[in-house]
Amino acid sequence: MNHRNACHHRPLRLWLAGQATILAGAAAMSWMHSFVPMALAGSAALMMTVPLVKSLATARRVRR
Repeated sequence: MNHRNACHHRPLRLWLAGQATILAGAAAMSWMHSFVPMALAGSAALMMTVPLVKSLATARRVRR
C-alpha cells in the first residue's frame, strides 16, 4: 500500500474504531446499569470522527 492510500484509510479506520467504541460502550452500559460508559464511548467516537471530516473537507477543497 502506498503512502497516499495509507493517508486516506487512516481516518476511516479511526471512524470505524469510534463506531466499535460505541458498541462496546453500549454493552458496558447494559452490564453496569450506568450511562457513564456510553457517555465516554460517545465522546471518544466523536473525537475519532474529526480526522475523517477534516480529510473529506481537504479532499473537497483540493478538487475545486
